[in-house]
Amino acid sequence: MRKLALLTACLSLAFSNQASAQAVHPAYGQAGGQPSNGAIYEVLGRLEQLQSEVQQLRGMVEEQAQTIADLERKQAHMYADLDERVQTVMAMPPIAGQAAPSPPVTDPAAAAAATAPQATVAPATGTTATPTTESAPVTPQVVAAPAANQAQAQASEKERYQQAYEALRNGHNAVAVKLFEALLTDHPAGEFADNSQYWLGEAYKITRDYDKARIAFGKVVSQFPNSSKVPDALLKLGYIEFDQQNLAKARDYMTRVTTSYPGTTAAHLAAKKLAQMP
Repeated sequence: MRKLALLTACLSLAFSNQASAQAVHPAYGQAGGQPSNGAIYEVLGRLEQLQSEVQQLRGMVEEQAQTIADLERKQAHMYADLDERVQTVMAMPPIAGQAAPSPPVTDPAAAAAATAPQATVAPATGTTATPTTESAPVTPQVVAAPAANQAQAQASEKERYQQAYEALRNGHNAVAVKLFEALLTDHPAGEFADNSQYWLGEAYKITRDYDKARIAFGKVVSQFPNSSKVPDALLKLGYIEFDQQNLAKARDYMTRVTTSYPGTTAAHLAAKKLAQMP
């Protein structure tokens, strides 16, 4: 924009010089006479040159805008891939409440002993014996039912989180927002609540809904203070304030990340952004 204004000023100065030269320059004839063809062609040539430069500047602005949009999408995908890897590592241990698979039995005697409780128990002597079916089948069923329900609920929450996460990763931001909001409504303190809250803020940030993004990232910090997503949420809050030209708030968030979470990737990025601030 500054270059465009400078070019416009130069054009105005050129016309002014041409008008003043009409009275003294031989190319314009006598005072008050008509300018020569050479002078007109010169002015038209300069005008075409200025128009060409303006078009080039517009092309550069559009190219930079597209580059910024591409970088934002790449950044979102980068964080999405990183989160997916972290979740894969975290999902490797067995889920709490779910029975771990038993090792294969190679000893025939041990296999027979393992299957013995399932068979009908007969009395050893002719005397009347107390049936043992009360304690064997019923107790495992009563104890295992809550664990099975808990495992099913966790599996449902994980599947819904993965669905919302994939929607955000594939660029379907509006769909991801609805899925994350519904998941947080049903599981406000679930296993994936902190990650869902963070990626909800990321979806809002990509769509430039900065007010809702502030609220979402702020909830990560206030409601999940022990989450690994807290430094990333503070970093994104600093980015938002920096984009909104609120440099004082942006500096506060970045400094908080570098001092409270040193050695993290978020701290490294925050220090880099602090170095760019005036």
